[in-house]
Amino acid sequence: MANITMKSAGAAMLAIMLLVLGACSGRETDPIDRESAKPTNGTKTEEWKEWPKEGPLGKYDPPIVLTTGRDVAETMKFEEGRSIDNNIWYDAYRDELGILIKNEWVVKGSEAYTNKTNIAIASGDTPDIMAVDALQLRSLVEADLIEDLTDVYAGYASAFTKNLLKEDGGLAMKASTFGGKLYALPLTNSNLDEVPMLWVRDDWMKKLNLPEPTTMDNMFAIAKAFTEQDPDGNSKDDTYGLALVKEAKIPGFFNGFHAYPGAWVEGQDGKIVYGSTQPEMKAALQKLADMFKAGYIDKEFGVKDGPKYDELIASGKVGMMYGPMYAPLANLKNNKLSDPNAEWRAYPLPSADGQPALAQVGVSATSFYIVKKGYQHPEALVKLMNFWNDKSWDNADVMLSRNAETKIETWPYGLVKAFPVLKNVKAHRAVKAALEIKNPEGLDTEQRFYYDAIQNWFEKGDIAGNSWGFYRSFGMDGAGMEIIDYYLNENKLINTEFLGGSTPTMAEKMATLNKMESVMTIKIILGQSGIEEFDKFVKDWNELGGEIMTQEVNDWVNAAN
Repeated sequence: MANITMKSAGAAMLAIMLLVLGACSGRETDPIDRESAKPTNGTKTEEWKEWPKEGPLGKYDPPIVLTTGRDVAETMKFEEGRSIDNNIWYDAYRDELGILIKNEWVVKGSEAYTNKTNIAIASGDTPDIMAVDALQLRSLVEADLIEDLTDVYAGYASAFTKNLLKEDGGLAMKASTFGGKLYALPLTNSNLDEVPMLWVRDDWMKKLNLPEPTTMDNMFAIAKAFTEQDPDGNSKDDTYGLALVKEAKIPGFFNGFHAYPGAWVEGQDGKIVYGSTQPEMKAALQKLADMFKAGYIDKEFGVKDGPKYDELIASGKVGMMYGPMYAPLANLKNNKLSDPNAEWRAYPLPSADGQPALAQVGVSATSFYIVKKGYQHPEALVKLMNFWNDKSWDNADVMLSRNAETKIETWPYGLVKAFPVLKNVKAHRAVKAALEIKNPEGLDTEQRFYYDAIQNWFEKGDIAGNSWGFYRSFGMDGAGMEIIDYYLNENKLINTEFLGGSTPTMAEKMATLNKMESVMTIKIILGQSGIEEFDKFVKDWNELGGEIMTQEVNDWVNAAN
């Protein structure tokens, strides 16, 4: 979302999704012996479709070799004698699937990985299977360098895999499809976890007897009261109504005016337009300028990056912020630690005009797994995806998530991954139901962890151990996931229409255009320019590449549909 700390919390949520309670790992650690295994070669023949259909998790005998390239993050740790070339997941692939994974190359960091894959694509020398971004995927399809996976997916994907990869309504699979043919499997993530909502100091609301922020007018009244009525009771004029980070990255506020910055949405004429350049932005920008002028926003927001923004919230000097469902596990937790009486509650996005406010949703997949053209066993990719989904979600194997003895997370070693879009929503529903009847029977391991953490908050008031954070994120009475569930049930979400990651013009011009947008936004909010600055920005945006980019996006959408 808006700041660095929130991004870190998002990464933490990803880890939490995989395993909350670990168990001892007892798997043997012998490395792959490729010579004695005598695998089949990787040269494709015209008879590859005649390979016996062992099923979604059938084992190859003799085993096959599959090459790939890996990105090893700086945070990834290994047990003694183990590595990205020799780990528990590669052992499992060998022992249970008959697939021997060989890393052709290993790099450190996402930037190095992107550079390496670009070189591999340009030379036409890619591993058998690798992860690529959306722009790389399109280039590979256009160059006819990767396998059509339509038939092998239909024939080998497990029912669980098919359901999981379509939890976002099929958008990630749509992004993997060109001309009606499936060319990749998406690495899905829970994009719902990032959907914006309004977080409010509920204790201040009660103290000042304020109405709930069901409308933008109510929200503005709350901001005024939080600024002027000394909600912290220290007899000083030192509180603000709304937290705003540098560059004003708060899509939730703009969504209340039916504006969708950074998203590609359908315009009135049916064509796809860029939300940041639409007229609805003007009213939202003007209101932020009015709030800043009135003192409802920290006068130094324009120079406060993520950490400084978090410090403001932790200090207890601000009463509202737009953020994701996991905010109580990030900067809101720091406020709770500094002031145990602070109580935050989430609300759906208020609307400026009585029409329902729709919260914008980003893409659920930015990485995609492909198979090199000519590889003999393209179905192996589908089996690897089935295996991940089975061992991580359907029949979870804790040994493949985290070693309870060493505390080392092992799930990152997996080659092919996908994360359920609705997993946290389902966890919230199950935990909420269990809390209402005070009976955790039937909860899975992760859900039981959330339940126990919330009960710990109820019984002991533990803050440092994240119990409050899980209560505010997964519980009830204004918890973050409760708002996400409301959005889903009431159809109050809007998806970006462009799923292609990037276009040629975006790759060349987008960074400059984004910077131009940020400068315009800050100048208007600070009062350095009038609202007419927005019109100038739109004109310049179109002339400096935006118009061409918009046509590229429409071409992609038309082709995808």
